[in-house]
Amino acid sequence: MEPDVPIPMRDGVVLRADVYRPDAGGKFPVAIYRGPYDKRSSLDDLPAVARNLAQRGYVCIAQDVRGRYASEGSYEPLATEIADGVDTVEWAAAQPWSTGRVGMFGVSYAGFTQFSAAIGRAPHLSCIYPAMIGYGFRSRKAGIPWLTSLGAWLVWAGQGRESLNGNRIDTWHLPLHEIDDKSGYPNPAFDALVNMDLDFRLPGEMPEETVRERLGNIEVPACCVAGWYDELIEDTLDCWVKLRETLPEARLIVGPWHHNLCDLEEPRMGRVATGDIELKRYYEEMERFFARHLKGEEIAPSETAAPVRLYVMGRNTWRDEYEWPLARTRYRTLYLRSSGRAGASLDDGELHWQAPSSEQPPDEYDYDPRDPVRWTHDVDIWSYLLEMGDRREVELRPDVLVYTSPALEEDTEITGRVKAVLFASSDAEDTDFVVNLVDVHPDGHTQYLTHGIVRARYRHGVENPQLLQPGEVCAYEIGLRPTSNVFVAGHRIRVEITSSDFDRYARNQNVAAPPGRSAETRVAHQSVFHSGDAASHMVVPVIPVR
Repeated sequence: MEPDVPIPMRDGVVLRADVYRPDAGGKFPVAIYRGPYDKRSSLDDLPAVARNLAQRGYVCIAQDVRGRYASEGSYEPLATEIADGVDTVEWAAAQPWSTGRVGMFGVSYAGFTQFSAAIGRAPHLSCIYPAMIGYGFRSRKAGIPWLTSLGAWLVWAGQGRESLNGNRIDTWHLPLHEIDDKSGYPNPAFDALVNMDLDFRLPGEMPEETVRERLGNIEVPACCVAGWYDELIEDTLDCWVKLRETLPEARLIVGPWHHNLCDLEEPRMGRVATGDIELKRYYEEMERFFARHLKGEEIAPSETAAPVRLYVMGRNTWRDEYEWPLARTRYRTLYLRSSGRAGASLDDGELHWQAPSSEQPPDEYDYDPRDPVRWTHDVDIWSYLLEMGDRREVELRPDVLVYTSPALEEDTEITGRVKAVLFASSDAEDTDFVVNLVDVHPDGHTQYLTHGIVRARYRHGVENPQLLQPGEVCAYEIGLRPTSNVFVAGHRIRVEITSSDFDRYARNQNVAAPPGRSAETRVAHQSVFHSGDAASHMVVPVIPVR
């Protein structure tokens, strides 16, 4: 390994990289990783992966992006990655140890840098393998600040200083816009996030037409990687769908992974065994992809024919597909029922394929922002499969409504985006509703699958905020994040409804004051209806048995 190799950019700024080369003479294809988190850190297992690539006949370049760690310049998150990516690729292709064929890999920010170099059409870029990232972020589409993911990132990593202490971020503090200042790491982008200042563009945000135009510039083979438990799965899948409009050969792999892939070293998803360490699939697919596009090796047709490879949870198997969403999807409706005690008893709330035939009382609960549901409490949102446990502690709370189907008589696969149609009222002028989808095992274990959330004031879109009329019954359409799970015969489908998911999201304070600027809170009394013209239900993408 040759450390801190200088790589000049077109404006004279020098970025530095560690270069790992095979222990042999000759020319080799090049794999580049460009990121902001220190090229010698253990994040993404980078030094180990770089050495492994060198042993397999690649030169691996691990580079600190502009303004970070060993590299010169000023760090502006995501702002200069097109030009810097192109210059780095072309430098690598021109070196005496290079064959001139260059690929890129990496997770999260290091995936964005790949899209950027490809959008810039670096002449010697041969392929990209971006993971857990899309191009053009949609984090504010629902108007609810992502507190421990994007919000925390803007404070501790989204600015020009390194080695900041994320533990100094107090997510409980109100008003929200003071959190970054109190931590000692002020960032105007954080204030724009929590204040919903749409005139301030966050790093990576851009209009939809710009995203499509830029992705249309990509001409090299691309394999996008997503995880069912990744915070950015919606961005990743939407990006792949747009990419396929102009790059039909683009591939997609979706695994049983969370964001930080490198720590998935056990054969399990939370407490559920998978039978194998599925992280191996990520590296195996990357090796095949690079072998084909950087070394020119022939790959068996079975490895290249289907553009989509999905991990189907529940059955815990990989399956090839030819599109996303799946064309053979059949949407079915699951209706909520209860005698009005779904928040008091796990046995009261039910899910059925048939609508209620008689009038039923609504389910009610009080949501107190001072005591929010904290399923992700003490869980790293980027790595929560490591600590994801049972849902019982959450489901026994009086502010969580629980609806469960009878034990299924046959395997039922749900793959795609689930939608909740919720008829609900609140005595507050603003509030949130959260819907979780859960797989209930015969032994009682409850496995979280996915969730969706809506902020009442933005029920008509973030550009059209509208406060509630207390007591008014409103219809909320809540899109859950994509998932793929077979509810095996004997298992039950469960839906949880509540009003908070803290610290993942900032709490709704149940007040009319503009978001982010008030420390005031109040308790909201919520009602969920499930009969007559207000029959709350789930629309689920069921995949027929082949």
